[in-house]
Amino acid sequence: MIRRPFLFGIFLVTACAAAAFGEEKWLLTTAQFKTESVLLKGIDSSGVKVAPAAGGGERTVAMDDFLDLTRSAPTLQPTGRFVLHLAGGDQLGGEPVALKGDSLVWRSPDVGEITIPGSRMVAITAPGKSPPSERQHEDIVRLANGDTVRGIIAAMSGDKVTVQVSGGGNSDVPMTSVAAINFAATPGNGSALKGFRVRFDDGSSLVGAEAKLDGNNLVLTLGRNAERKIPLTHVVAIEQVNGPVSWLSFRPPTEAVYYRFLGGPQQPAAYMDRSWGGQRGIDFKGRIFAHGIAVHALSRLTWTLDGKYEAFRTRYAIEGDAGGLADATVRIRLDDKVVYEKAHVRSGRLSPVVLLDLKGAKKLTLEVDGGTGYAQDALDWIEPALLKHMPTEPPQTEPDESADGVTQPTSAPASQPVAPRAEPGALEGKGSDAK
Repeated sequence: MIRRPFLFGIFLVTACAAAAFGEEKWLLTTAQFKTESVLLKGIDSSGVKVAPAAGGGERTVAMDDFLDLTRSAPTLQPTGRFVLHLAGGDQLGGEPVALKGDSLVWRSPDVGEITIPGSRMVAITAPGKSPPSERQHEDIVRLANGDTVRGIIAAMSGDKVTVQVSGGGNSDVPMTSVAAINFAATPGNGSALKGFRVRFDDGSSLVGAEAKLDGNNLVLTLGRNAERKIPLTHVVAIEQVNGPVSWLSFRPPTEAVYYRFLGGPQQPAAYMDRSWGGQRGIDFKGRIFAHGIAVHALSRLTWTLDGKYEAFRTRYAIEGDAGGLADATVRIRLDDKVVYEKAHVRSGRLSPVVLLDLKGAKKLTLEVDGGTGYAQDALDWIEPALLKHMPTEPPQTEPDESADGVTQPTSAPASQPVAPRAEPGALEGKGSDAK
């Protein structure tokens, strides 16, 4: 008799907390890049059901117009012994269970055991460590003492990794001695997945084929007959991948060239969804953008277009605080025609939105020219994206945008890229290729 009121009180507090979370505010971004504070009511195949946070009736945002939902949460590191880094920038904390054929069974605190295709695996590192900037043609196990074991990974578990070394024979390495495992690049690791990317409150993220809301749980479909029910309290973002918007940072460039001021072609030519220093996300004055491409003058990145997208959208900014040393020129080409150019890009300013009609173009090129000196000309292409439909309204402006505004498209560049001490014609296809 004495315990019943106490237990009822616990139930009441728990129920109220669940209800309160269901009413937590989310930031909705549509395919038009319009944002709104909303209450999340549901997600299913028909769309995302929301209500205005300020009050109002419920409505459904069709999947053709849905980009993402985010909520405020502290930035944390994935939990677990290791972090599995995946193609496309996703990462998942946990530990290996077994290698089955070309796939890895991975145990995650968030989603339990899941099977990851080998073509999606980039690296396994300790928490807080970055994956390699370049992919090799063989698997590499890096030991804590600095040694490496190279070859083909034949087996893996939470206890050891077995490497088939060149010349025959296997080498068993205890996982307790492993600092990192870098997986060889394989065909298919740049495929454009469609589905929903879910970001967790521990910094992990994963793409599933389908997502739906079931009470206070998000149900993520990872494969055939493979669903995971994730408490919504652990979800900080739900993003539609390769729907109405396709991020360039998920699409491997067909050409990537980078020349330093001193020396010839360099690698890597770009960091996808990472800063030039390798940190996850693009940071502009403390504002973190999940999607972006970090480059350094002299740089040229090119993508082949498939005709499925009507428009291209991006912003850009000099990375970090370069003071008055940064002085870059950004240039965008469609096929071989310059359609946007901005000279004397300085640090401390976030550009206005650049929105271009693709007009049946077959090739998109982003260039950064440093002029006579490139010492501080690291530049971030911020949220560069292909849009299936041209926005019907002009882009929103923000207080921190450059007062200079967007320069008008030009029929020819104001200056040609110059590569000091580089091979003649370096930006005309003779540089290093994309990794």
